[in-house]
Amino acid sequence: MSQNLTYWLMMVRIQFLKTDISKDMRIRTSKENDDLLYKIKTLYNFKNDGIVPRIAYVYSLMSGKLFKLEDEINPDSGGKEFRDAKSLFGTIVNGVPNTIIYKVSLDQHYGRNTFDDEFSKLFKLHLNHGLHLWNKEIEESNISNGGHIDIILKAVKKGLLLRKNITKVGVAPKRKDTKEFKKPLSFSLGNTEDGSNVVIKINDLREFDNRNIAIAGMAGSGKTQLIKDILYQISRNSNHELKFVFFDYKGEGNPEQLKPFLNATKCDFVDIVNDSGIKFNPFLSINLDEKQRPFSIKAFVDTIATFVPSVGVAQKNILTNIITDLFDEKNGTYPTINELFKKFEEYYEENNKKPDTLYAGIQDLTINIFDCNPNNIDILENSLYINLPPALSDTLRQLVVFLLLRYFNTFFSSTNDCEPKEHIFPLRYVIVIDEVHIYLKNKNARKALEELLRLLRSKGVVIVLLSQGVEDYKTKDFDFASQVKLPICLNVQNKDYKSISSFVGTPSSKYKLETEIKKLDSGKGLINLSEPKMIKLRQFWKTVKQENL
Repeated sequence: MSQNLTYWLMMVRIQFLKTDISKDMRIRTSKENDDLLYKIKTLYNFKNDGIVPRIAYVYSLMSGKLFKLEDEINPDSGGKEFRDAKSLFGTIVNGVPNTIIYKVSLDQHYGRNTFDDEFSKLFKLHLNHGLHLWNKEIEESNISNGGHIDIILKAVKKGLLLRKNITKVGVAPKRKDTKEFKKPLSFSLGNTEDGSNVVIKINDLREFDNRNIAIAGMAGSGKTQLIKDILYQISRNSNHELKFVFFDYKGEGNPEQLKPFLNATKCDFVDIVNDSGIKFNPFLSINLDEKQRPFSIKAFVDTIATFVPSVGVAQKNILTNIITDLFDEKNGTYPTINELFKKFEEYYEENNKKPDTLYAGIQDLTINIFDCNPNNIDILENSLYINLPPALSDTLRQLVVFLLLRYFNTFFSSTNDCEPKEHIFPLRYVIVIDEVHIYLKNKNARKALEELLRLLRSKGVVIVLLSQGVEDYKTKDFDFASQVKLPICLNVQNKDYKSISSFVGTPSSKYKLETEIKKLDSGKGLINLSEPKMIKLRQFWKTVKQENL
């Protein structure tokens, strides 16, 4: 085996071990597919049951077929069950399944990273589609003259031709100068009942392969004081190198009351209503590269449509066209929100259109929400506490948060993955989203948060979600707790064992967890790392007194 091939196999194996794909993933085919699998396997005299599904899956991808899971009905599961990844996907070397190769091909096909459950469902749909395509060609071929063999050879030839003619698309260069905190970083959550200090080594890969945090706790549980203390420790222990943004959806922040926190973390307080907006241009999330710009504009428009009520396809097309024309006119520079609204006014007047929800939504963004001065420093340069007071509508508050998250996602996605040194994973930024249940009620917002959790994990971004109950994190289409390595359950209204165990993870002892749940009270929290533990939580107001901040 050549040295290059050995290296490639080793890197694939490492990449596989870094993924969350279960080595025991099971897929059961439909009854109809079971008959087709047997028919095709017998025709080609394949000895291994996994060969036909692999070819059929790739056959479907090569056809260009794309599925929308929300619109599809999964085939039934009355056929053959592939009990593990090895039997279905085969192995590379040392018994490691080929799963990662098939998942990467799917991710490339859909232009995004898919979660495990998405991959399983999409694999089954493509298997079903590919089998029917393949079978149709078989039935139309002359088998006695080797027509079925020609089908396979034709597909192989097409694949080789595609590989030969691959065109590299110009993309935004990876930013290699992104600031990283490369030292070990830890913080304390508080003390256990026996007085032991619970220290979280958040970027130590021996303890955490995922740095996302979820906190559940009702009003008065100590949730806000805990996260402030965590941010204080992160800021202090990183010598203020690691910056953060805190989205206060309730908008109850007061700069005088927050002064100890703001000073201790060197954090800037931004009250959108009273400070004439955030010094940030939301258009910065749009890539100026001509090939990438249409995709960036679509993502921007989708964000607007997610929160502005009753925006349909026609309105999205209008917004897309207006933004595209605006960027063409700016010729390589960024427009402002006010310039966008001016274009809107002109368009609606020229076409005798009455102002609608989209018009009103864009107009609202011009009312001192964003300060788009091109001389503003990068919003990532300083830690920020963004106050979103109730004086703003729910639509505006949510839209502001997600326009900023869109930029963070775009920026960090364009950076190189962080490269661990020994067991320390470099960190670049911390995003804290309060009252996350508000966003999780919106299907499209959930999708955006899924993407954020998934894509930024390898970029050194720690995402902290705060909500009132453990059940908030499990929606009908996604379990957000599954993408969090450190769930912390504070005093919650719903103390149902099943809900809490689903949030913090299956305990080593059901009795132990049930016992700890009964102890939940204000200022206390429950984690389940090696085992369920009750912690008397650190509270920032206490730290202020103890450390004379």
